[in-house]
Amino acid sequence: MVGFLGFGAVIGIGKAYLDSTPELDVVQIQDQSETSFIYDKYGNLITEYYGYENRIWASINEMPENLKKAFIAIEDLRFEVHNGIDIKRIFGSVIHNLRNDSVQGASTITQQLIKNTILTPEVTYKRKIQEMYLAIQLEKRYSKNQILEAYLNTIWLGGSNYGVKAAAKDYFGKELNELTLRECAILAGITRNPWKYDPRANTYTRNRTEWTYDRANIVLNSMYENGLITEAEYKEAKIDKADYNNNPVYIVEKPSSSDYPMKYFIEYVIEDVRDRIMELNGWEGEEGRRKADQYIYSGGLHIYTTLDPAIQQAVEEAVYSYNNLPRFANSAHKFSKQGVEQPQAAAVVIDQHTGELQAIVGGKQPPTGKRQYNRAFHPDAKLSLGSSIKPLAVYGPFIEAGYPGGIIIENIPAPIDGWLDSSGKSIHPRNYGGGGYTGPTSVRRGISKSLNVVAGRIVLDRIGVEYSREKLIELGISPEDAPETPSGLALGTDGNNMIEVAAAYAAIANKGVYQEPISFTKVIDKNGNEIINTKEAQVKRQVFKESTAFILTDWMQDVVNGGTTTIRIRNKNGQNINVAGKTGTNSDFRGVYFAGFTPYYTAAVWLGHDDYGPRFVNGTTGGKFAAPLFKNIMDRLHENLENKKFYDAVPDGVVQYTVCGVSGKRPNGELCRRHGLVTEWFPKDAIPGPDEVCDMHVEIEACPYSGKIPSPYCPQENRTKTAAILLPKDSPYRKLSDEELNKYLPGAVKHLDKLSSLDYSNPNDRPYFCPLHTPEWYEGEQQREVLTAQASALIAQVKANMTNPKYVPKLTQDRINMLNQAIAKLEEALENGKIELPTKPDDEQVIEELPIFDASLVQAEMDNLTKLNKEIFTAIELELEKDKQQPEPGNQPGEENQDPSNNDD
Repeated sequence: MVGFLGFGAVIGIGKAYLDSTPELDVVQIQDQSETSFIYDKYGNLITEYYGYENRIWASINEMPENLKKAFIAIEDLRFEVHNGIDIKRIFGSVIHNLRNDSVQGASTITQQLIKNTILTPEVTYKRKIQEMYLAIQLEKRYSKNQILEAYLNTIWLGGSNYGVKAAAKDYFGKELNELTLRECAILAGITRNPWKYDPRANTYTRNRTEWTYDRANIVLNSMYENGLITEAEYKEAKIDKADYNNNPVYIVEKPSSSDYPMKYFIEYVIEDVRDRIMELNGWEGEEGRRKADQYIYSGGLHIYTTLDPAIQQAVEEAVYSYNNLPRFANSAHKFSKQGVEQPQAAAVVIDQHTGELQAIVGGKQPPTGKRQYNRAFHPDAKLSLGSSIKPLAVYGPFIEAGYPGGIIIENIPAPIDGWLDSSGKSIHPRNYGGGGYTGPTSVRRGISKSLNVVAGRIVLDRIGVEYSREKLIELGISPEDAPETPSGLALGTDGNNMIEVAAAYAAIANKGVYQEPISFTKVIDKNGNEIINTKEAQVKRQVFKESTAFILTDWMQDVVNGGTTTIRIRNKNGQNINVAGKTGTNSDFRGVYFAGFTPYYTAAVWLGHDDYGPRFVNGTTGGKFAAPLFKNIMDRLHENLENKKFYDAVPDGVVQYTVCGVSGKRPNGELCRRHGLVTEWFPKDAIPGPDEVCDMHVEIEACPYSGKIPSPYCPQENRTKTAAILLPKDSPYRKLSDEELNKYLPGAVKHLDKLSSLDYSNPNDRPYFCPLHTPEWYEGEQQREVLTAQASALIAQVKANMTNPKYVPKLTQDRINMLNQAIAKLEEALENGKIELPTKPDDEQVIEELPIFDASLVQAEMDNLTKLNKEIFTAIELELEKDKQQPEPGNQPGEENQDPSNNDD
């Protein structure tokens, strides 16, 4: 009775075990972790990518017969005939377990497959019963070949190797079809104890080759004894103990690594693929990211990237070796809070014709491990663009909008409505880099000299914040990163993702067409199905008209040709490559930027501090430090490329047109010429209409020396007609003081009727008048007039003496020379302070001051000539008198010398 009850209890327990058995989930068996593969743009393998399990799935047909036989011989001799469990081995195991306080396995290959894929690894009777049950079910549903294939692809073979294909590559550096019988035996032998029989560890670390080779010989012996190989094959493959330490089998010394090259690019690809997989499957949040990451490193995916290894390597070398680094204002900032050496750098290169990323470098130094901080795309790496944002958010939208308000901008230190300080008061941005305030300024000069006032006025006065931001978002800048403030849009004070910036610049280079940046073209799953194709899904849109991109590119070429920097990219033949771009400097010197393009590639580079707070020394600019790094990169990329034009021809709808350099409207005849005309590329629909003629220039009487309203002291006979500037009612110039107005826009008046009411005696009106002809100057000229009359009379008297027959005989050449020189000096003195009248009334003003006539110089020369005249002719008179006292030849002494003219006859 007790025996019966005991047997019943066993039956009950067994039933309970079966009732709690997991379902036979075939997907769990088939869907095992598999290594993924990442390829470059040319289809060449860059790296394998896997997590803890390096598994490369192989079909049963790829596996050599000896490999299959080796595993069957040592793991499951009756594999081909049993139904999932081996009764003979089970009884043998039971006897062993009764004699020993342990559970010995009698698992078939089918059972091991169940254990490795569906059940937990615990060693208990419950799991054994469940394992046997499921093995029987599996044998009913799958063929032996299918089961063996799954087993040989899931078995752990030491290290991170799962499956025979990964192990063959890791230990022997071979594909499956290259394995020898001896190598097949070694792999099969590992399964019993992967740690103990690890051939690499036993060869290079433990010096225990006998563990590996003894086990391999056991496998070979089992194969021979069971008729799976011939005697000759056995003898040839068996390893002689004397050869154990003579490397009878070549074992790769270093294990396969989950590490990979070109980490900065590869890791961006992985994140890009992850995001698209999440979108594809509707996965969200941290859990979604975890699922997607696991799928990538264990899903057996084939990822085809856009990476060009040669370009990536060139950019890495350029960044890692770059030594033209800015200095920090505080040397204590040489390291970040995380202890990373500073300053740091990042660079991105993209092919503007395709939107394909070619290179990504996220740090100044090569990464020493996985998932290191990548400044090119890390969510926390919001790098301030500085003025590099201007082509995207300011000048591109301004051209696209049709030059609202014209191409001349008021570059003056006057408040801009909407540009507010912390108290809400309207102020204006400062110009950096020596651009200064230049009054009426063309937009071309505004971008080339990076004038902040010009950019600020365009955003607030011409295109508006909403339109500026809208265009920035259309260019691919994430809405959450697109600035919402005037300073953010005009000066780039906010941070942006570097890859997005490079793609936005690429849109300019691509004739205004934005293409979503892609780091890979397609993903193929382990079954050969294309699950993602980025080329088909790539977002493309025309953000700027081709005419806009053409004009903007032309302006950006000025930037790098003596604007805020000078860049000369040359190929190996010394040929210059066309380049356009824009420098960027954070207003607080916390980072420098440059983004630009050639006819081939677009690139963005950044230098700064990871903590973002530390400042570089004053005067640090993108032109001095970021632009040279850009050049360094581009020189390498264009070494073997020929120069090309950005445009083979001027696009339709673009013409050159000349406007007034003050109003930006059609010139008003010759009136506008004095202040300069500006010739620029215009979209046809942006050319000023017939009714848009300059209304700022009006004709007035002017002094030709100064170009201003004549003062009371300007000579009447020299006065001419010229142009004055009348300010419109809403002109920003009206916010300037009179002194500032005269400085930045000479000749400008706020009211036309003011011209007639101006009073020279009023100091406030004085700036409108000619500053050259002053009372002092006039008084000097009056003296000049008086002294000129006196000097003329004196000179006439001297010359009369010099021609008097009485004196001529006594005028020696020395006396003549002395008198002529004195006359010349007097005449020269009379000319002192005179300046020739400008030959053309509209000449640019170059005379800053009229010298005051110096009467003392004339008086001195008159005194000198008077003295000399007296001395010479007095001396002659004395000589003549003396001559009278001397007797003439033939007369007696004492006789008077009679003058015939004195005769009374």
